[in-house]
Amino acid sequence: MKKKISLVLIALIILVSILGTFCYATEVIQPRTGAEDGIMPISETAPEDDNDSPEDNTQNYDIKYSDLYAFEDRSYEMNELVDGNAYIIANGDVRFTGEVNGSVFIFANGIVEFTDEAYIADSLYIFAREVRVNGAIYDIYGASDKFELMEKAYISRDIKISANDVKLRGTVYRDVYLSANNIDVKDETTSLLVGGDFNYTSGREIEELKDVVTYGEINFKLEEENSVEISLADKIKNYAFDAVTTIIYALAIYFVLKLISPRFTEAITKDLKEKSIIAFVVGLITWAIIFIAFIISIMLLFTTIGVPISIIAWLAMTIIIYISSAVLSISITGIAKEKIEAIKDNKLLEICLLMLVALCVWILQKLPYIGGLFSFIILTTGIGLIIRNIIPKKEIEKTTEKPAVEE
Repeated sequence: MKKKISLVLIALIILVSILGTFCYATEVIQPRTGAEDGIMPISETAPEDDNDSPEDNTQNYDIKYSDLYAFEDRSYEMNELVDGNAYIIANGDVRFTGEVNGSVFIFANGIVEFTDEAYIADSLYIFAREVRVNGAIYDIYGASDKFELMEKAYISRDIKISANDVKLRGTVYRDVYLSANNIDVKDETTSLLVGGDFNYTSGREIEELKDVVTYGEINFKLEEENSVEISLADKIKNYAFDAVTTIIYALAIYFVLKLISPRFTEAITKDLKEKSIIAFVVGLITWAIIFIAFIISIMLLFTTIGVPISIIAWLAMTIIIYISSAVLSISITGIAKEKIEAIKDNKLLEICLLMLVALCVWILQKLPYIGGLFSFIILTTGIGLIIRNIIPKKEIEKTTEKPAVEE
C-alpha cells in the first residue's frame, strides 16, 4: 500500500512539472558534423549498410518536432529523436538511447540507464532509485540512492547530485556538486576528469580527489552525524504531507477570496498577466517596508499603546507573506483558464488546475540549489500582487472615459 501511495505522489509531481515548468527547445536537431560546446552528439544515421549512402541512412530516422510525454506502469525505453523536451515517468526501469534537443525530466521507480548513444542538449532533472549515465548531457540535477557516471559520459557543464553512493568516471567539463555518503572517483584503471571545482558534502574527506581535480578547487564540507537517521520513506512522507498541505492551503485561500472579494482574483490575474514586473518591484519595496516596520514594532513594544499595534502589524505582515505563494498560484491559474477553453466555464476543472499549479509552485521552491531563488521570486511577486490590489486605486480613466452628455 505504501509503495502505491509513493508512486501516486511521484506521478502527481511529474504531471505538475509537465504543466508548470517552462522549458523551451529552440534549436532543430540537424545531422551532426562536429562538436559544439564540447559535446560530440551521437550520429543520427541508421546502422551502416554497404548499399546505402549516409544521406539515405539519415532519412530513415524520424524526428519528433514536439515534446515527448511518456507515462508507463512498467519499464520504458526512450529511443527517439526529439526536437523538444521529454517528460518520462515509469513504474520500473528506464533505458535511454535516444536524443533530445531540450530538457529531460525523469521520475522512475527503478534503474535509469543512459547508454553511450544518449544525448541531451539541455538539462537533465532526474529522480530514481539508481542512475547510470554513459552519454552526452549538458548538465544534471538529480537525487537517487545510487548514482554512477560511467567512462564514456560527457557532461558539458555541471552535475549536482544528492545520493547515498556515488561513482564518478567520464568527464565533467565544469563543476561537481555532491552530497553523498560514499564517493568513488578513481581506481587502478579509470578515473574522473573534472574541468572545474569539486564541491562535496560527505562524512569523510576523499584523498583521491587531488589526482582528479587538476584545474579547479576542492571544497569539502563535513556532514554532521544525526542522532536519528531519517529513512527515504520518511522523507517521502514528509514531502508528501508538505505538498498536500500546500494544495489545501491554496484551495482555502481561493475559496475565501471568492467569498469575500470575487473581483480580487480577477484583479491579481490581470496584474500578473500585464504588470508582472511592476508587481515584483512592488514586492521588493514591500520587503524593505516590512523590515523597517518590524524594527519599529519592536521599539513600540516598550510603550503601553504600542503593544497592540505591534501585534496587529506582525499579524498583518505574517498573513501577507504566508498567502503570497497561494495568491501567485491563483493568478497563474486565472491566466491558464483564459487560454484553455475547456476550463473557462468549468469550476471543477479550474479547481483541479489550481491544485496542479500550487503543487508546481511548491516543487520549484524545493528544487536543489535553485529552490531558494524561486522561493524569493514567488513570494516577492505574490506580495506585490497583494499590495497592488488591496491599496485603493484612483479610477481616473473610468470616470473620464464616459463623461455625462445631456442634450
